[in-house]
Amino acid sequence: MTKATKMQQPNSEVKLTPQQEAFCNEFIKDLNIKQAAIRAGYSEKHAANNAYKLTKNPAIVTRLAELKSEQTKRTKIEADDILRRLVRISEKTEQEGDYNAAIRSLELLGKHQAMWTDKSITEMTVENAFSSGNSDEDIERDVERLKKIAAPKLKLVNGK
Repeated sequence: MTKATKMQQPNSEVKLTPQQEAFCNEFIKDLNIKQAAIRAGYSEKHAANNAYKLTKNPAIVTRLAELKSEQTKRTKIEADDILRRLVRISEKTEQEGDYNAAIRSLELLGKHQAMWTDKSITEMTVENAFSSGNSDEDIERDVERLKKIAAPKLKLVNGK
């Protein structure tokens, strides 16, 4: 696709090529820049390099922010809600002695705060894979899901 082929996105003054728009739509699905570039039609051989360049393009960054905002409105899930729930899950699982799930929750909270990275960060969120409510039943379901996620990756502490 040539740069001469431009596409106007809804709610935006930003003009992207159809391939760039496809990259944005693919990237917002799973936040994997290389795979998004491949799915958008960029060559596999140069996908990582092309994707990196795309994410440095101000027009792309603007479009990704728009898509993220639309996604947040659709799902009605705010970052603060997720953070509050992670804190609750961490506290509850630690009290129950399930340190794997507690550590995983703390790890996610630390990642949100960029505690373990020196890289510049593009603000993105992942679609919430957990329940949408804050009831005790929802928290219990989330705890069980975290246990399944954390168990294979972390060694048990004190045999628990």
